[in-house]
Amino acid sequence: MSVSRPILFVDDDPVAASTLRRFGRTLPYPCEVFEDPCAALEAFSQGGAALVVTDLRMPGLDGFELLHRLKQIDPDVPVLVVTGHSSVDNAITAMKVGATDFIKKPFDLDEMALVIERVLEKVRLEQENALLKRALPDWRRQLGIVGQAPAMEPVFARIRKVADISCNVIISGESGTGKELVAQAIHYSGVRRNAPFVVIDCGALSDTLLESELFGHEKGAFTGATTRKQGLLEAANGGTVFLDEICNISDAMQMKLLRVIQESRITRVGGLQSVAIDVRFIVATNRELAQMVQEGGFRHDLYHRLNVVDIRMPPLRERREDIPRLVAHFLVQANKQYGRQVPGFTSQAMAALMAAPWPGNIRELRNVVERGVILAEPGRPLDLADLPDFLPVQQGAAFVFEPPVEELVSLAEMESRYIAHVLQVVGGERKRAAEILGIDKTTLWRKLKGNADDNSALNIQSSRL
Repeated sequence: MSVSRPILFVDDDPVAASTLRRFGRTLPYPCEVFEDPCAALEAFSQGGAALVVTDLRMPGLDGFELLHRLKQIDPDVPVLVVTGHSSVDNAITAMKVGATDFIKKPFDLDEMALVIERVLEKVRLEQENALLKRALPDWRRQLGIVGQAPAMEPVFARIRKVADISCNVIISGESGTGKELVAQAIHYSGVRRNAPFVVIDCGALSDTLLESELFGHEKGAFTGATTRKQGLLEAANGGTVFLDEICNISDAMQMKLLRVIQESRITRVGGLQSVAIDVRFIVATNRELAQMVQEGGFRHDLYHRLNVVDIRMPPLRERREDIPRLVAHFLVQANKQYGRQVPGFTSQAMAALMAAPWPGNIRELRNVVERGVILAEPGRPLDLADLPDFLPVQQGAAFVFEPPVEELVSLAEMESRYIAHVLQVVGGERKRAAEILGIDKTTLWRKLKGNADDNSALNIQSSRL
């Protein structure tokens, strides 16, 4: 990953400082080395730092005092402390007062590089999650719907238009796309927000049970009906009834529901007296009701009574730009629910999540995030190896991209095709593509510019940036 501010190394030992200077030149980040902790503090106060790596034992301003002053200037700056084997307790004390991690002396440079990369990745994930949460407009955040992809714009527009109008609504879309969440958003942001919101799963009940649940029943209406029961339509009076998977109800039930919508009255099972009701109907279906009408599987008169306004929920594969936002949202919820502190997903893991087909849509994505949080090592970002086997990226794989097996191409051509693939997946967002590819934006631009004349795929992608 790339950083805009330098890494500051602080060590009063000239030999260690010289080693750190050579080490810094091998890192893909800007680095500065200070033998004087006061000079390091002054540099930090002027320009900040992506990370500070400091020795604990130093004359004058020791590592503990330096840590304290750094945190006074920027409480969020990550600080790694370096300590000898005999003073690990000091490092633990430093972590209790704000240090991010510690490294033992004599330090292994490869280990230090890994620790630095892990800390910077954790910081990037935390900043990205915070930005994603702040990026949502207030009214959308209040709706509880996460989404800024172009495919979601018609959904939000329809919600705003129908919330204060008590018309019936059909919400269509594949299973797991969030149809009930849209129904809730319409109800709780509209004129009926203070009245009941009642959910009925039409696919889970037989005709007899569904009729009893919807309309209620009188005492003695059938075996086991020992008392009068108020139906859900009556209980929802003044509010909204959400009929999930309405495509599953029988023709007989469709006729009874049509009569309720036309007359705004219900009759309890076994009863003679009708009861006036005032409810708004929002129905959801994972099948095309218009096609079912043409095929005779759904009543055309009921369909037109319900289809005053229709809202189509796009599948996740049509709004891949929202996957990082959804992951950040589910991560916060899962960490809170399970008492964990998983910082996020690595760039490679996020690329895999964005490339997956998600037949179960948002519900499936949420399940993967929760699974990762439950099984994760504490404090470590989730990587490719932590993803479930059913995703198209297997453990250890670097990316999701399979060229035609019958076509043999050069490594340069393969690189060009993969860059084009990543750009397509992230919707042309160059910064995000560079993070996934593990290069900085300048390098990505250079590769795009250098290959545009020779590679039509890259030429198309670079023209969109």
